[in-house]
Amino acid sequence: MSHPLTLIFSVLFFPLTLLASWVVIHPQEQKVVLFWGRLRGVIKEPGIVWVNLWGRKVITVSTKRQTLELPRTTVADGNGNPIQIAGVVTYEYVAPLKVALEVEDAHDFVKTQAMAVLKQIASKYPYESPDGHSLKAEAQAIGQEMVAALQTKVEPAGTRVLSYELSDLSYAPEIAQAMLVRQQAQALVDARKIVVEGAVQIVNDSVSQLSTSGHELTPRERAALVSSLLVVICGESHVQPTYSIASSGGGDEHGPRMIGLLEEIRANTKRPAGS
Repeated sequence: MSHPLTLIFSVLFFPLTLLASWVVIHPQEQKVVLFWGRLRGVIKEPGIVWVNLWGRKVITVSTKRQTLELPRTTVADGNGNPIQIAGVVTYEYVAPLKVALEVEDAHDFVKTQAMAVLKQIASKYPYESPDGHSLKAEAQAIGQEMVAALQTKVEPAGTRVLSYELSDLSYAPEIAQAMLVRQQAQALVDARKIVVEGAVQIVNDSVSQLSTSGHELTPRERAALVSSLLVVICGESHVQPTYSIASSGGGDEHGPRMIGLLEEIRANTKRPAGS
């Protein structure tokens, strides 16, 4: 039935048939040709071909690489915290018949599946983690995982996924301020930890060098030295040197003389008027 109709229309409208039946195929482009609802074939070679106008349907499929930008969306990460995430997908069509016949709109199909994969993978990992296994630290590995997951979903559409990258990643505005405070606190703790580790190493080296140089310290002197050095190194305020005027045992011979000197200084100091 289709061939007689084509023949009749071709004869009745011969000039139109002759002029309007040419089809141009551009580079990196393929044409899927249907005649009266039946598949006629795929034209792959660039150039110009004559395909009868009557009863035909030509579906153009571009084989060029295409980029799909996924808009920013809010999802819950592996810890249940709301985050904002966006991605960019690069893909190409490799099976024109599937692209033209298996799905209604290949571009929308890929976009919908890519968004589903983005939400699915983002919910598996935390935004950040102390062990580094997170969206923020392993973006490249997670991108490869998303490529594999998306490829499985778009295979029926004749699509090959080339890359899947995260273009935006941040905490949602409602918790961003709280997370910033937590990050600052964590950074402060890490910094203080480094300072304490360095202080311990300095004190240990100081005691060792004094012993090597022949300055043997009693346990009490060593404890006092360690305590003083740790306070000086770990403290944030400006160091104020102090001098002990008497030993804890009260047997220091310089103690009474120092006390007398301080009493004399106090007696000779003029107090402000009215005090």
